[in-house]
Amino acid sequence: MLKYIVFLFLCCGVLSLKAQYTLFGRSGSISYDKTMYIKNIVGKKFLAKADDNSKQFFERILPKLPESAVLKKTMKFNTTETLFESVKDENPDAEIKQYIMMLALDFEATTLSNMTTRSFLRYNDIVGEKIIVEDTMKRIKWKVTDEYREVAGYNCRRANGLTADSIYVIGYYCNEIPISGGPESINGLPGMILGLVVPSQHVSYFATKVELSNDLVMDKKKFEKSKVKRMTRKTMTDQISGVLSQHMNKETVQFIMELGNL
Repeated sequence: MLKYIVFLFLCCGVLSLKAQYTLFGRSGSISYDKTMYIKNIVGKKFLAKADDNSKQFFERILPKLPESAVLKKTMKFNTTETLFESVKDENPDAEIKQYIMMLALDFEATTLSNMTTRSFLRYNDIVGEKIIVEDTMKRIKWKVTDEYREVAGYNCRRANGLTADSIYVIGYYCNEIPISGGPESINGLPGMILGLVVPSQHVSYFATKVELSNDLVMDKKKFEKSKVKRMTRKTMTDQISGVLSQHMNKETVQFIMELGNL
């Protein structure tokens, strides 16, 4: 009888630990769908701002574009860090991907954020130019609301935020994953951001799957390359803006850089 009681006690303890781990996930991976509303982006941010030289080009490609394109992203996380990157084998067909690259709508960057030190690293490979942005994490002013939405099986609370560069964002976070991270470099809520909407950029990120794991490995080799140029977010923005400004107007370039700096 004593052995039976001990066995039950141990089983209850294991189940209790598993329940606690399930309730409060502190490490794992999240799959996101990044949806870009391509037709709106090209129509409102490129065609509407285009000069006479490029207007015909955008008028010609606009009917060929889908309403939206979905890019697959993934994020690994633990109690102190998040690693956000593209899933290269599951992104749009070749023609849509070509337009996304040509218009610089997604840099396929890999972002490493440390919530303890507030440090931020982003590895970019922009048309063969490899750059590591080394800066601090963005500070976002959030206002939590009483609106809720289910995302990837989690009950998420809505918060409205404003970045330092005045970009309005909507975040849906869950308390069950008490990590102050989110897609790209968006952060600062009391739980993981599983849903993110950026209305002015015509883009959204929503988690499709969350996998909790104690055996998490983050590949940080990209950030250890000594020969890759390192620069601040502002320096990178200034350099790329200078190149893009040779082909696009100021407002369109600003939109691209705001999108690339999320």
